[in-house]
Amino acid sequence: MPTILIDQPLGITCVFSDGSRAAFSLDGLPNSLLARQLATGLVDVIHPHGTADSAGTVNHYVQAIRGMVRALAAQGFAGGLDQLRRGRLAEYLMGCSGGREACTRAMVEAFGQAGGSLADGVLELAAGRNFNVQPNHHALPPYSENEWQRLGDLCRRLVEESYATHRQALTAVAHGQHPAEGGWTPRIFAGCWPPSGR
Repeated sequence: MPTILIDQPLGITCVFSDGSRAAFSLDGLPNSLLARQLATGLVDVIHPHGTADSAGTVNHYVQAIRGMVRALAAQGFAGGLDQLRRGRLAEYLMGCSGGREACTRAMVEAFGQAGGSLADGVLELAAGRNFNVQPNHHALPPYSENEWQRLGDLCRRLVEESYATHRQALTAVAHGQHPAEGGWTPRIFAGCWPPSGR
């Protein structure tokens, strides 16, 4: 198996798709139960089950585990993910960086989807939208010729419609009267000016 969770001392070893190996220690954290459950979720995030496929990427997840366990322990939380309430998780995630939030969400979600016990609403929160928006580091694919054609057609149509509305406004100005002389009359531009009976 490419990724193995080790209990004594708590840690994780990985073999990536390029054949490289890495080991990460989670020993000595103040809440070993929470650390182990998050690491259980991490196993499903790592290749071949998930997309994490390098030591650097897995290290981000390991740092997220350490950060969450230490932060919650400092608040007096000593339970596992099954005792973590939605509100406390949301509070923690809101205080994280975007990257750490994304890593934590992925591990909590993977733990829940693998059958791990979670409190009501925690899986939905983990699977939901990030509080901290992450920038997109990947270049977007170029438009196809068909997409460029549609974009150009749309732009031309919008310019033509905008210019037609501009011309209608100029026509309306030419037929306008001062309200003291002509009274208040609402004008609705629907392609017909001036109004009938004028």
